[in-house]
Amino acid sequence: MAVLLINDYWEGGGAESVFRYQSEILAESAVFYAFKNISDWKISPLEYIYSFRFRKKLEDFLKNRHFDAIIVHNYCGALSPSILGVLKKYKQCEKCKIIYYAHDFHLVCPNRGYSYFKNGETVNFTNPPALSEILSKRLDFRGISHSLLKKIQWIKAYKLCKAQEVFDLVLSPSEFLAAQIRSLYPNMDVQRIYNPCSLPALSEKKSKTGDTMRMVYFGRLSQEKGLVNFINALKNSNINFTFTIIGEGEDKEKIENAIKCNSLDKKVFIRPRLPQNKLYQALAEFDIFVLPSLWYENAPLSIVEAAGAGLGLFLSGHGGVLEIGKICNAGHFFNPFDLNNIAAKLDVLYSDFRSNKLVPADYKLITELFGKEQYLKTLKHYIEYES
Repeated sequence: MAVLLINDYWEGGGAESVFRYQSEILAESAVFYAFKNISDWKISPLEYIYSFRFRKKLEDFLKNRHFDAIIVHNYCGALSPSILGVLKKYKQCEKCKIIYYAHDFHLVCPNRGYSYFKNGETVNFTNPPALSEILSKRLDFRGISHSLLKKIQWIKAYKLCKAQEVFDLVLSPSEFLAAQIRSLYPNMDVQRIYNPCSLPALSEKKSKTGDTMRMVYFGRLSQEKGLVNFINALKNSNINFTFTIIGEGEDKEKIENAIKCNSLDKKVFIRPRLPQNKLYQALAEFDIFVLPSLWYENAPLSIVEAAGAGLGLFLSGHGGVLEIGKICNAGHFFNPFDLNNIAAKLDVLYSDFRSNKLVPADYKLITELFGKEQYLKTLKHYIEYES
């Protein structure tokens, strides 16, 4: 079966990892993307809304080629929704199934993080926003112009042109995201598929080595991860802890400032990003993985990786973070916007840590749910699946 995979970029974050992995495991697959990575990104504001350039490139790419299925990953950042019009015409001429692989909330909201910004603060939507909310709220932290571009692109593509109707199937890596898409598009066929995850080798259950609770975060250092809020909440904590942040990103300076302003330089540390094999080795130094995301996230695999390494979990209590956390036996969740709530929940976590009451993940279960063998089997099923 010939499959075409489409994405904005070849290299990047989680979406690009899945995109590249699919190209490895699917026989007879081909790929189409705008740029090798986001640093090569060069488009005008008008191209962001509707790209004639990439529409033409995709048309040329598809000429005299047959694909049984086309899996569309991210496209709104570089390729633009213009490619959906090309796929609609191709589908009319060829017997081809069009699948959208959702990595974020783009189909239900112009802000892919499913949030808006009020007085500089992130506020999450609880339901797909009505058109009046889309028009009235600021949907990009960078400013009004970026927010306006997102609104125009989204309204033109989905409210006016109904471009989403080209998709025969939508695959979602979490039930939370799937539910949001179904609520806005009740006639759309939306199915869940857990993203694949490479887990560290099974080790014995971690037991505490002292009264210092060694917390760690690994991942991108960006505003939506909530690290600054979490550090601010640590200031008045009386528990015995250290917190190590492993990663790189645009919020690094703000995080460093938060550490300095709260006089936590002897308790909170930043390390550079590590390759996966070295990261798994480093996780043996820690007791608790922290993910204080302000936004819902989709299906953060860092939770699965940390749980597989035997770490306890301390997580934001919403969206995909909550869902994946529960699968991994997490029992400690907090409100990432509320500093007092973070501190209070941290006290409970520390008490359970000291008494060795943290429940480890079911390694066999998470291996089955997020393993690569199961992923390939499920993906092939949905490629051939008839709704």
